[in-house]
This record gives sequence, structure tokens and C-alpha cells, in this order.
Amino acid sequence: MNQNLKKVRAYLKKYALEIAILFFSIICCWVIWMYYYQFHKYGLSDNPANWGVFGDYIGGIVGSIFSIISVVLLYYTFKEQRNSTELQKFENKYYELIKLHRDNVDELILSHEKGKKIFVILLREFREALKIVKDINIKHQKTTDREVLIELAYMVLYYGTGPNSTRVLINSLPNHTDNFVRDLAINVSKRKNIVKLNRKFSFTPFEGHQSRLAHYYRHLYQTITFVDSQKFLTEEMKKDYVKTIRAQLSNHEQALLFFNSLSRLGKNWKNEGLILKYSLIKNLPKSFIDEREEIDVKTVFPSLIFEWEE
Repeated sequence: MNQNLKKVRAYLKKYALEIAILFFSIICCWVIWMYYYQFHKYGLSDNPANWGVFGDYIGGIVGSIFSIISVVLLYYTFKEQRNSTELQKFENKYYELIKLHRDNVDELILSHEKGKKIFVILLREFREALKIVKDINIKHQKTTDREVLIELAYMVLYYGTGPNSTRVLINSLPNHTDNFVRDLAINVSKRKNIVKLNRKFSFTPFEGHQSRLAHYYRHLYQTITFVDSQKFLTEEMKKDYVKTIRAQLSNHEQALLFFNSLSRLGKNWKNEGLILKYSLIKNLPKSFIDEREEIDVKTVFPSLIFEWEE
């Protein structure tokens, strides 16, 4: 019902000028007809005086109607100019934000990799963190909720472990017992070198990526909410602008964005409906995120239509 109402409002807004002109035209015809019917009873008068009165009447009515139409046209001219100015200001900032996003990605460095390539490595590291989380979870028999396990793995990826990082990691997980979180942190620290060797990482994993990811996601969130908050844009226009942003994201970026949205660090993506509304992860290939080992994306966003479903 709300969607239909929005469509009607959008239609009325789009064709308001045409509707106004049509309305006044109908009124004009009706007034002329009423005059003719009232004073001439469908018969044409031979009296010049009657035609003079009729001309004065029509002149007054038509003049008034054209005056009203002129005011309406003037209003819509100013409105279009204002909208055009708003759109120009919006697009100037919009393209500036996209450029900043590209610059942010280009400046990301991890060991010998740079730019978008680091998201391939980050996703591999996340999956190694998830394996450790699962092992500790089995040991403590804590939960079967996959979203909880995903969040724990993402927090390990984000904060890592170390002299300061371990403390931050523990404090960031208040919903879990101290024994569980400390055991998790200890095991992550112990397995750093093993994972580095087995996965052939050129860097030590689980040292944390807060400095890389915090700025990246803050700016991406700012860019999309900037578009979403524009009241003068229609919903379709907003989706088109965000589609351009989504086109900047690689499959690995979209996958990590999905995992980020399941953590308390990125909960706004999901809670505010941004991922669903703008289909931010729709380009993920089928089974890119392992349904059996990780989580079924369709259970988290059942109404999201992926590219492979179209």
C-alpha cells in the first residue's frame, strides 16, 4: 500500500504542471459552457449586445486563467532552477566522494600488495580467523549461531592480537565470557606463525587491520548515506547513484562488506537497510561465500536479488 502511494505521489510530482494546465483548461471550458447554456439556451443570439457581453465575459475568464497559468509556470520555472542547482551541488560532492573512495582504496597497502588486491588477502585471513573461532567455540560449547561466529572472526581480523590489540579485542566483546574471549585471543596469537606458513602469507596474520578498514568503511558509509539522505532525489535516482558506487566494489570487497555488516562495527549497514535497499552485495557470485563453512547469504538477506538470480 505504501509503495503504491509513493508511486502516485511521484507521478503527481512529475506531471504536476501538465495536470494543472489540464485542470484549468477543463475549468475554462466548463465556465464557457455554463455561460452559454445559462444565457443562450443552446441558441445563438442575433443581438450584438449579447455578443459584446459574452466577449467581455470570456476575456475576463480567459485572462484570469492565463494569469493563473503564468503564475504556475513561473513557480515551476523557479522550482526547476532550484532543483537544478541542488542537483549540481549534490553531484559535485558526490563525484568528489567517489574520487576520495578510489584514492582511499589505492592507498591501502598490505605487505607487497596494494589497492583492491589486499581485499583478497583480507578475506583469506578472515577465513583463517573463522576456523580458529569455530575450534574455540566447539571447545566451550558456546553457540550454534553462525552470525555470532562470523562477528567473532571479523573482530579478530579487525583488531588482531598483541600487547595492545588483545586488550581492545577483549573489551570489544562484552557479550562473551572472559574465559571464552581470552582463550580465543591466546589461540589466535599461538597460531599466527602456523597460519602464515600454511597459507604462505608474506605478512604475519592477526596483527589487526583497524588502521586500514576503519577509514575505508567510514568513508564508504558516508558516501552512501549522503546519497540516501537527499530528499529531492527520487528512490530510483538514489539507486542509480549508489549503483555507480557499487560498481567500484570488487567481489572480495562486497564479501568483506557483508561480513562487516554482521559485526557490531558495521551493524548500521544492515540495521538501516542500506545493503538491502541498494543491493550492495548483489554482484557476489553464487557460493562465493561458502554456505556450509561460513553462512548462507540468502538467510541473512532473503529478499535481496543477486546477479546470478536474474
